[in-house]
Amino acid sequence: MAIDAPENVQIIRETVAADSTRIAGYGFKVTKLSTGKYTLTFNNDFAETPSVAATLDGDDWKLLDNAHVCDATTERVTVRTGNSNGEVGDRPFHFVAMG
Repeated sequence: MAIDAPENVQIIRETVAADSTRIAGYGFKVTKLSTGKYTLTFNNDFAETPSVAATLDGDDWKLLDNAHVCDATTERVTVRTGNSNGEVGDRPFHFVAMG
């Protein structure tokens, strides 16, 4: 099903394991920079900075465990994940970028 939008929209969706392997999705490369910090580089640049969202994958986590986007450009996005104490920690996550 196509999205009816007043602009030409590119969508990238991913599911990434805590060790940075791709679980689902295409059109990107994942690099784990350090504990809980991942950069996703898009195969095709967005025309402008995309709107992005990230959330943890699975039900093994407490509600305070987290995933958030800390940097987004037309070429890449950085996602940080953490534990329920507010410390960085490796976590699997879902990611969507639209723009």
